[in-house]
Amino acid sequence: MVDEVGLADKSNTVVRALSGGMKRKLSLGVALIGNSKVIILDEPTSGMDPYSMRLIWQLIKKKKKGRIILLTTHSMDEADELGDRIAIMANGSLKCCGSSLFLKHLYGVGYTLTLVKSAPTASVASDIIYRHVPSATCVSEVGTEICFKLPLASSASFERMFREIESCMKVSASDSDTNSNEAKNNFGIESYGISVTTLEEVFLRVAGCDYDEIGDSKQRNNISSSDHVYSMASNNNIYRRFSDSKILVNYTKPAQVMYAIVRKACGLMLSAVLSFMNCLAIYCCSCCIISRSTFWQHTKALVVKRAISARRDRRTIVFQLLIPAVFLLFGFVFLNLKPHPDQRSVALTTSHFNPLLSGGGGGGPIPFDLSKPIAKEVAEYIEGGWIQNFKQGAYKFPDSERALVDAIDAAGPILGPKLLSMSEFLMSSFNESYQSRYGAIVIDDQDDDGSLSYTVLHNNTCQHAAPTFINVMNAAILRLATGDRNRTIRTRNHPLPLTYSQHLQRHDLDAFSAAIIVNIAFSFIPASFAVAIVKEREVKAKHQQLISGVSVLSYWISTYLWDFISFLFPTSFAMVLFYIFGLEQFIGRENFLPTLIIFLEYGLAVASSTYCLTFLFSEHTMAQNVVLLVHFFSGLILMVISFIMGLIETTARANDYLKNFFRIAPGFCFADGLASLALLRQGMKDEDSDAVFDWNVTGASICYLAIESIIYFLLTLGLELLPLHKLTSVAIKHYWRNIIDFGHEASSSYSEPLLKYPSASADLDDIDVQAERNRVLSGSVDNAIVYLRNLQKVYPGGKCGKKVAVRSLTFSVQAGECFGFLGTNGAGKTTTLSMLSGEETPTGGTAFIFGKDISLNPKAVRQHIGYCPQYDALLEFLTVQEHLELYARIKGVPDHRIDDIVLEKMVEFDLLKHAGKPSFTLSGGNKRKLSVAIAMIGDPPIVFLDEPSTGMDPIAKRFMWEVISRLSTRQGKTAVILTTHSMNEAQALCTRIGIMVGGQLRCIGSPQHLKTRFGNHLELEVKPTEVSFAGLESLCQMIQERLLNTPSHPRSLLDDLEICIGATDFVTSENASMAEISLSQEMIIMVGRWLGNEEWVKIFLSSTPISDGIFGEQLAEQLLRDGGLPLPTFCEWWLAKKKFSGIDSFIRSSFPGATFQGCNGLSIKYQLPYQEGLSLADVFGHLEQNRNQLRIAEYSISQSTLETIFNHFAASS
Repeated sequence: MVDEVGLADKSNTVVRALSGGMKRKLSLGVALIGNSKVIILDEPTSGMDPYSMRLIWQLIKKKKKGRIILLTTHSMDEADELGDRIAIMANGSLKCCGSSLFLKHLYGVGYTLTLVKSAPTASVASDIIYRHVPSATCVSEVGTEICFKLPLASSASFERMFREIESCMKVSASDSDTNSNEAKNNFGIESYGISVTTLEEVFLRVAGCDYDEIGDSKQRNNISSSDHVYSMASNNNIYRRFSDSKILVNYTKPAQVMYAIVRKACGLMLSAVLSFMNCLAIYCCSCCIISRSTFWQHTKALVVKRAISARRDRRTIVFQLLIPAVFLLFGFVFLNLKPHPDQRSVALTTSHFNPLLSGGGGGGPIPFDLSKPIAKEVAEYIEGGWIQNFKQGAYKFPDSERALVDAIDAAGPILGPKLLSMSEFLMSSFNESYQSRYGAIVIDDQDDDGSLSYTVLHNNTCQHAAPTFINVMNAAILRLATGDRNRTIRTRNHPLPLTYSQHLQRHDLDAFSAAIIVNIAFSFIPASFAVAIVKEREVKAKHQQLISGVSVLSYWISTYLWDFISFLFPTSFAMVLFYIFGLEQFIGRENFLPTLIIFLEYGLAVASSTYCLTFLFSEHTMAQNVVLLVHFFSGLILMVISFIMGLIETTARANDYLKNFFRIAPGFCFADGLASLALLRQGMKDEDSDAVFDWNVTGASICYLAIESIIYFLLTLGLELLPLHKLTSVAIKHYWRNIIDFGHEASSSYSEPLLKYPSASADLDDIDVQAERNRVLSGSVDNAIVYLRNLQKVYPGGKCGKKVAVRSLTFSVQAGECFGFLGTNGAGKTTTLSMLSGEETPTGGTAFIFGKDISLNPKAVRQHIGYCPQYDALLEFLTVQEHLELYARIKGVPDHRIDDIVLEKMVEFDLLKHAGKPSFTLSGGNKRKLSVAIAMIGDPPIVFLDEPSTGMDPIAKRFMWEVISRLSTRQGKTAVILTTHSMNEAQALCTRIGIMVGGQLRCIGSPQHLKTRFGNHLELEVKPTEVSFAGLESLCQMIQERLLNTPSHPRSLLDDLEICIGATDFVTSENASMAEISLSQEMIIMVGRWLGNEEWVKIFLSSTPISDGIFGEQLAEQLLRDGGLPLPTFCEWWLAKKKFSGIDSFIRSSFPGATFQGCNGLSIKYQLPYQEGLSLADVFGHLEQNRNQLRIAEYSISQSTLETIFNHFAASS
């Protein structure tokens, strides 16, 4: 299966590395593998080039034996080729169903006759067409081509009409030799061709959108001026609805808001930034061709674009506002949840011990040494617990407890053993009680003076255990001495209040913790900056803006301004929280200014540094995660490392050096500056207010952030203007030439391409391609607005070597011309458009647009270009209307005309009802409409369309074709260079077509010219008349009688027949129904012998697929599945086969070299090679004269299609 779908060389490649066409092949292979009887294919060849599409069609035909295949497609050619029956749906209901030829005949679409005139002004004798076919209609007249639609029913008149046209061509040719311009203008027919109208036009008519109706509606709604649009909109209340639905944006508000921010929040900082940008803009505008007003118009439009997107992008709101705000708020709240530093006093009683287990009274066991008489007396007065008698025993401590033994020995020879025994008791009896023990008492002998000595052993896990048990013991001794059990000693632990310095230290530590929280929260903000930038580059929206006229400086300054404005919101929130929570280290009288400066400079520096990082990513999700981690580690982690190293005396000096390196990261400057402010009072020896700006406090961070804001932004511009992948030999040679020729005017003369290729490639040049090359290289391009001279593109390769994408491409495009690029996937079409639009740099050669070299002056070239990329380069959160307004401003449309121009485009492309919808909610077809509308807004003189109708249904395609054709060839306003995989699209739009194979132009010319020159055959499709019921009944009756009246049958055959008709007596079965008789394989062979052509039956029964058509393959499958065929079914096949044999013999004898191409239902297809003296008139004449004799119900003849010519070149690559 891998070989069959054409993926043998990709068998070990991961799926994500496959192209779109290869993924479709893999999906098809998954559907076909196994023995599924029913297969559903949903647009299996979407996105494939015609050659690959044909290979897939052959595979589907091969695999359909014994299966039912249900296929949906937007390609009518695919339906025509694969569909035995074709069903068309519209508005959720089935409109029609039948074979392709049946549908074409039923809906009367007919033929399309194309005449090529010798000159656009030549007067073609249209009365010839109307005289022979009065019902003919003129479809289009583009350049030197004029097309007529001819109904199928008028095919009998074609022979005479074609002979008259051919006689006119001979007169024109003979007169051209004698330079008779008058005769040449009277007729002026160079060539002609005919094709049966495709199934696509049947679809258009059935779906309620016939081609004529499209044309009529377009002519009725043709928009010639903005005034007419406004009038039409006013009359129909369209403009009112449009104005109500559109999202109004006051473009003066951002400037007012920004001015207010400058005055109230940012002060001189933002003013200085704007002044710097204004000076930079003036300098760059003086070096470029755009004016200063245009520069700021672009900048304002792009700032509004970012504002609208940010307002609707939930991810931006979360990362830039919500997460920092929540993190700051909760972090500061938690800082204030700590216990009060001035703690209340605590009474030292045993009631705090085991409060739950003792019923709330506290206490618990008190191990007591009762070996002494005095101990028993004291124990009676112990309160706050119960006495646990200590049992003395022998215990040997392990070596690991040697320190305990030594400590006990120090207590003396008398007390030491007792303490040792108590310790052993405590350790061995720890699980005898469910109540915890916090202290034990050992009493010594009473001294001579009556004093009593005791030792308290306490549990270190309890902070107040030692003083509590001492107090318990002293109180008991007091009661014993006085004999009063009510006496007691109350002892309290009352901590001293914090000193002023301790309060300051505590507040500074809180501020230091707040600085850490702020740094973590603000690490999320640069991630939101990166997402918007990488996403625009990812969907090609950035390139779309640049190619529409936006300068690199305008793009980045607008991005810089909006990111800084959006940064002010979390900054303001942080400053408010500083005030609410009383963090004077940041908002004190001396500290407020450095804190504000650090925040503002950090916003500028972190934005510009993030811009540099975005060039490393091609996916916005990856950029978001990595940028977040980079700023988190470069900020907080480096600051903590530096802080710890500064505390250690041995690393403090190294920390001073490392700080200079760490400050390259804006996050470190931000974190270090805030931390230094927080801990400022801990390291100061005086209260000098100017110390906040000392170099070791905030001075270094402020200076580094200011410098980094400028350096990183300039680095961003450098990476944008001179990316590494554009340092090609052409660029290097150009720069070197400028150095050598410094002071001299650059020469615009053409130079040979840098790369040379073998002359074998030149041998492939067609004479038309060579003629076009010679004309362009000789300088005969006065009327051309686009011309290419040996344009080349070579991609550096790895182990496989270099890849030549475009090879010495040379041609020109005139004003009002639509030039079509055709080619297989990877032929170099999109690469060519990328070079012309400035996205890629040529490796060799060059191209000129309006006389300007695309390599030397790309900015000037972009002013004249409209570009529709292969994939929709749309901003997902902007609406249709906002997209058009954005690009109208970019292309310099005056503000007072923008509304009219936008309305005109939305009406023109049928997008008015989607005006307020964000682009991500649009269907694929409407996205392509919007992309083409963006390319054409502002009426650019040159438009590049890269597969503009991909994914559209036929109705949407025709609508798009009509708009493109009107703007280019009909009105002559725009030159269009179009790439497409749709041959119908090329036929409908292009005045000239070039087919590229392997990066090289293989042929060039008008569609009809290519058909006439490379179309070496005619395509004939014939459908015989249906088998008559009388003939079928007669043949069935004859076979039945022959079977019943033949006594020489082998017994096995007679038994088979008896079983089939269900008879017990063979003789009495003659009244059996013919439909009940089933013929086995042996009986079919015998019947074929009786009917005189046993070979037909043998072919029919062969195991190889039937190639003679007339549903023989399906019947062979039925015979194999059921073990027999009903007699009427076999007879119907035999009569149809007989008709087919007669038609086949006639075609092969009348047109030598004719080849059978297969069947589609009951229709038979042939290719008729062109021979000397053979013309369309001859073919129509032969068929029309013998039509009744051959019993032909329908037939159609057409020249080779563009697809056939394309496949010929693709197969030869």
